[in-house]
Amino acid sequence: MKEAYMKILSDLKANGIDSACIAGRDGLLIFSDMEGIKAQVFAAMSAALLGSAEVAMDELKEGLPKKVVIDGKNRKIIVVGAGSNALLAVIAKSEDVYPIVEKAAKEIKKILR
Repeated sequence: MKEAYMKILSDLKANGIDSACIAGRDGLLIFSDMEGIKAQVFAAMSAALLGSAEVAMDELKEGLPKKVVIDGKNRKIIVVGAGSNALLAVIAKSEDVYPIVEKAAKEIKKILR
């Protein structure tokens, strides 16, 4: 599995993603290519973000959110579900990467089945 995760994150980097991590919905880090960032903390906070967004959307009876985006001064954090047990969190400069991130999340979901 490690090789499959490495390939997914490598492909993301080749397409404009600065760094990424794969985490369980409980916030535990599964795999990361993050340097200079505490990946375990980032994974836990990403899980909290996605979980909170899911609860908020459930209150609206709108289903699950497709993604959670935090738009910072120079970068964005994008968190997407990767099946019922995992998530993908990425740091990127552009929102043009949304389709690539969603595709990677689907690949992770397949691996974890």
